[in-house]
Amino acid sequence: MGKINVEQISKQFGKNEILKQVSLDVEDGEFMTLVGPSGCGKSTLLRIIAGLENQDAGHIHIGKQNVDHVCPSHRDLAMVFQSYALYPHLSVLNNMMTPLVLRDLNFFERLPWLGRWLPKVREKKKELEQIVHSTATTLKIEPFLSRKPAQLSGGQRQRVALGRAMVREPQAFLMDEPLSNLDAALRVHMRAELAELHRTLATTFIYVTHDQAEALTMSDRMAVMMEGEILQIDTPEEIYHNPNHLKVAEFVGSPKMNTFPAQIDEDGNISCLGKYLQQQTNLSQQKATIGIRPENLRTSLKPSNSMLSHSIQVLHKENLGSDVYIHGVLQDHDLRMISRATPLESHQLQIGEQAYVSYLSKDILLFGEDNQRISLSSPFHHSLVHNA
Repeated sequence: MGKINVEQISKQFGKNEILKQVSLDVEDGEFMTLVGPSGCGKSTLLRIIAGLENQDAGHIHIGKQNVDHVCPSHRDLAMVFQSYALYPHLSVLNNMMTPLVLRDLNFFERLPWLGRWLPKVREKKKELEQIVHSTATTLKIEPFLSRKPAQLSGGQRQRVALGRAMVREPQAFLMDEPLSNLDAALRVHMRAELAELHRTLATTFIYVTHDQAEALTMSDRMAVMMEGEILQIDTPEEIYHNPNHLKVAEFVGSPKMNTFPAQIDEDGNISCLGKYLQQQTNLSQQKATIGIRPENLRTSLKPSNSMLSHSIQVLHKENLGSDVYIHGVLQDHDLRMISRATPLESHQLQIGEQAYVSYLSKDILLFGEDNQRISLSSPFHHSLVHNA
């Protein structure tokens, strides 16, 4: 069983509280990603699961076994590090064989001058080589087995590090930002390969990254961490479209979600940037924050008659090929915003000129003074909007 249970884990380094009673259940065969900004505690949590760090409080279970006092080598987990951690003087074959040799051969059988004379050592090593060759075939690195790590590209070295973990057939793989040293194009390619590898192996993956694009594209579920706490655990689709906390909404998604100050009146009506929204809430009399993603904003030369519209000054056009992101400042409010446009639409917009951003009221997200998500209810009694 590759199920992993993290119960109320706390960790401090000196006076700094790194993890604050973190709980997490990872199902057998699941691809779980821990995502968050640098310093949020995600790598520390991974090292505690691996047994490389001791928690101050809480418990770790792998399958049905409590492993709080079990050493890393006996937890049946394989860890893939950011730096690959390959032995530079060994060939790819011997790098991948090392964990098998340590596991399956005793001290005397591992001695080069003695092991060759002991019975069945040669047969054992042949079996281990067959395992390595099979894994190398899966990872498409079999032609490189005789090479040293320095003779490989970054992507090939990453595959070797994965292969060294795979040969042990562990209960779970723990990966600490394994793609961060690769260039942008290779990272995109390796994301697809890792997701395919997970489906092939059907083994539990716990993957740590600060790159929310990696989390969104590979995970079955993702846990968003901030300041030593998990703010939300859900599928990538649910976290992107229904974040339960303002920090989650702002962190997940690129470009970042636009946020604007809002106010809820005594009747639950919501006003933002001088206009009332169509929706209401059952809360009253408090400040709030409106969030809307760039792809839900339409930028044009004229205001929309059927949508909420605001005047902006165009500051910058960020051309990404299939999409262009328009950076502007909302006039009369001195607030920056980003909207998405097609290349054809953006061609009509000139830097420094006035334009209009429009959006549907249904596309906004509402967060309260405590940054928690507020649900929206029945439509406002006017047809769409009126000035606040």
